[in-house]
Amino acid sequence: MTDRNHWQVIRAEDFHCPLPPTVTRFQHAWRRVLRILRLRDQETAEQDADTELPDYQAFERQPAVSALNEHFSGWIEGAEPGVCFLLDPPFSGSAAIARDWCWQQGRAMLTPPDTAQVLAVAVEEWWQQQQPRGVPWLIDDLARYLLRSADGLRFIRALLPRLLHGDFGQGLVVCDSWTFAFLGRAWPLGLPRVYCFAPAGPALLRQVGITGSDRQLGQLAGQARGNVGLALALWACRVNEDKPLPELPLEADDGTAFILYSLLLHRGLSGAAMQRVLPVMAPDQLNVQLLRLEQFCIVERDQELWRLSVYGYPAVRDFLGGRDYLLDDF
Repeated sequence: MTDRNHWQVIRAEDFHCPLPPTVTRFQHAWRRVLRILRLRDQETAEQDADTELPDYQAFERQPAVSALNEHFSGWIEGAEPGVCFLLDPPFSGSAAIARDWCWQQGRAMLTPPDTAQVLAVAVEEWWQQQQPRGVPWLIDDLARYLLRSADGLRFIRALLPRLLHGDFGQGLVVCDSWTFAFLGRAWPLGLPRVYCFAPAGPALLRQVGITGSDRQLGQLAGQARGNVGLALALWACRVNEDKPLPELPLEADDGTAFILYSLLLHRGLSGAAMQRVLPVMAPDQLNVQLLRLEQFCIVERDQELWRLSVYGYPAVRDFLGGRDYLLDDF
């Protein structure tokens, strides 16, 4: 741990993913070859069994909240209507940090529209249900405001201009990085004032409780693409010989890719919502795919909601990249 705060908010366009070490880039390429050959790789890594880490979601967030305060202080004091966007790469904890900031700032937390409102493009009805009481507000997950279907994108297309015009006052919008990449293709205009946390390097990884040499932490930062939460999860796997990173099943195919991309884009979906997003897949085929991915620890289920697992995310990102899917920049 260090006394200096290494959390920093930057413009999203200034984000540069830490370069993975050469061995990691080789391993990624090698795994793609093995997948084509329908073989598996036995990953080898140095383990430090004495290292204890917090859960990837349970790191101390107050220093990151302080970084948000410092970055947005001028904007808040100016009381300028309109929105700023904070990008939230999967498992990074940025949304949780923004929620802590929201509560400390006394901002209102907006609730997402239900499926009926999204499909009916009931933006005004949704807004009337909010109670911001004239104070600035937070949307903590913009992925909940759309469905990637023929009729599920009209709500977000109607909402974004009103947010940008300041019709609803001043707000911070947290947007998943995969959702943001998709909106960059699905919406005709670029979004202004888009920010993110700077990529984690060895100093920040030490601040959240990871120990190791600069070389070890530099390799970890590259493997995790500068994502603090993902780095914590990957390090936990590295130091625990009984917890290797999962691999996708050899049967993974186009249907698997559709499902995984949908889960990333929407930050999780119920079975019913997934069927709406993927109408080309028969329900029994969808269920078999989800159950197989769950058995391989690629996805997990929280009551009715299916989500990607943090440990399966690296394999999924590599899998989708190998199939030329639109990836995020994080």
